[in-house]
Amino acid sequence: MTVCYIPTVPTLKLLSHREKRRLLGVHIIGEGATELSHIGQAVLAFEGTIDFFVNTVFNYPTLAECYKVAALAGLNRLNYSNSN
Repeated sequence: MTVCYIPTVPTLKLLSHREKRRLLGVHIIGEGATELSHIGQAVLAFEGTIDFFVNTVFNYPTLAECYKVAALAGLNRLNYSNSN
């Protein structure tokens, strides 16, 4: 589970499979959450992984950048837990 929190934008949490890194769910809370939900919905529909958010270039500045931040945090947690 990874969380992106920036006070002026919605809180976004990605849930992914530990080994396969497949996206299992997205939680978005806060003002503007409806502007972000379709991105997670699309990746869930094609059974994508959190790597999609790391490798995809989003327009900048944009709220969608939260997906990349959350995905990178998730990969860091996976790498840390695999090294122990």
